[in-house]
Amino acid sequence: MLLPRLRTVIIVVAASAVATFGVAHLVAASDTPSGATDLATMDNLTARVATAGWTNMDHDMDSDATGYQMPPAMMPGMPEGSDERLAISVTVVNTSEDTRLLSPGEEFALHAGKEGKQWRPHSDTFGDLPRLAPHNAVTGMLYFDLPAAALTESLAWIDWTHGGTTSRLTIPMDGVSAPEAHSHNS
Repeated sequence: MLLPRLRTVIIVVAASAVATFGVAHLVAASDTPSGATDLATMDNLTARVATAGWTNMDHDMDSDATGYQMPPAMMPGMPEGSDERLAISVTVVNTSEDTRLLSPGEEFALHAGKEGKQWRPHSDTFGDLPRLAPHNAVTGMLYFDLPAAALTESLAWIDWTHGGTTSRLTIPMDGVSAPEAHSHNS
């Protein structure tokens, strides 16, 4: 009598959790890198990774394509070899009454794998933002060039180092599929 009732309670709790948080969050919780959080605060600055996804860097080199076709190898700034470009949106908020120094392009690094291989941003959309005014926020994209397999085969995270302290942020890759493998040098 107790076993069927316990089974019913477990099913109801699990269904409620799925309805509230979604399956991806329940499954992803076990895939979170050690020490990684959704939100990090240091020196009255709070950072959160909002979205992540692969950018489309394809070039139509077919003979019937319209316009001038330039080989990808001749285009400056393209990922090299079989690397792909990952775009990660980061928001930083200054919760203090004082202006805070900030260098997003230098403070964030992407890590993946058991050995924690690291990639520095290829570029970013934060511009030359040396400080953040009180109670203001800034959102920008960090672009990383890396093999897609580096993220599909292992855990990944963003390290944010600010003022000598480092925090680990999760990357929301739920539902983001890896781009098709190809070379940008052809």
